Amino acid sequence: MELALYVFRTGKIKSKNNIFLGWLNLPLNKKGMIEADKVGKKLMKEEIDVGFCSDQLRGKQALVEVLKYHKNAKAIVDHRLRERNYGIFSGKEKELFKKYFSNYPEIHRGYKTNIPKGESLEEVTKRVSPFLKELIKFMQDEKVNVAICAHTNSMRAIEEYMEDLHEDELVVIENSPSNYKKYVLKFDLTDF
Repeated sequence: MELALYVFRTGKIKSKNNIFLGWLNLPLNKKGMIEADKVGKKLMKEEIDVGFCSDQLRGKQALVEVLKYHKNAKAIVDHRLRERNYGIFSGKEKELFKKYFSNYPEIHRGYKTNIPKGESLEEVTKRVSPFLKELIKFMQDEKVNVAICAHTNSMRAIEEYMEDLHEDELVVIENSPSNYKKYVLKFDLTDF
């Protein structure tokens, strides 16, 4: 039996500046809603039974936009899908850090770089991996196709898990909020 997992990420948020967003709970702006609708239209003909998102407002908004084309789909919120926590950098302008921190690339994209009161990408992966293990079992048990609305870094963690990527590959991935990734999971029918 084959089941599909569709993964996309949230788009632009309401903010005046290019900030470290992380766990700040800001809504999508008009462009972010349009990006989510584009994903929804691309997935319109696919069968989606369940959608998952984080407990962050922008994740919920993007998932609603996609699931409006799947009237019978159930939505489930799971906090483990949250964006990376940027700790003391949350809400601060990225340009400011580029000027004053020589290790900005490591702060922004380092896999193991810890941010005070925040998370490294490695820690995001450790948070998302158990969710994915449970999700795959859920898909198998319930025989459902699933859509996940992730965030920039939780989507990277999903890709790391699903594609067995190395951390060097992971930190350079860029995903458009107007597109999605599809993973086909094959289950042995004797498991049912």
